[in-house]
Amino acid sequence: MHEPLSLSAMIRSGGVHYNVSGSRPEQVFSDLASRISLPPAVSKGVFLTGLIERERLMTTAVGNGIALPHPRTPLVSDPGDERVYVCFLDKPVNFESLDGKPVYALFVLLSADSQTHLRTLSQLSYLFQQEEFRSFLRKKPDTEELIDAIQKYL
Repeated sequence: MHEPLSLSAMIRSGGVHYNVSGSRPEQVFSDLASRISLPPAVSKGVFLTGLIERERLMTTAVGNGIALPHPRTPLVSDPGDERVYVCFLDKPVNFESLDGKPVYALFVLLSADSQTHLRTLSQLSYLFQQEEFRSFLRKKPDTEELIDAIQKYL
């Protein structure tokens, strides 16, 4: 059994990305895929297809301008390849969120197993329920500011 990566470590691995562009979710995912560093075992095409297919099932928007895109099936098997890419969009995009608010921030999750996936979603969901944390996100923090805030609120 491996020691699961912390949310902070997963964000450090994925990084924070700014001005990701597109007018539809598929375009946003495509721009993101062209910018990020993926684990060696994951091709940009497989990553992009995984995000688009999952989004077509049901929106990954969780409300308040935030979405949690992720492939339906794990694309990585090594826990060391797990990561969260934090993306701030250049302009809000309609992800058909239940609250009707366009999305400005994505937390894109790559996990190796269901346990890590669910733990990470749970932690992020908890953070997103906190108005102070959501307000902080609107400032588009850098990686260290974001990790400091996560450690403060979790």
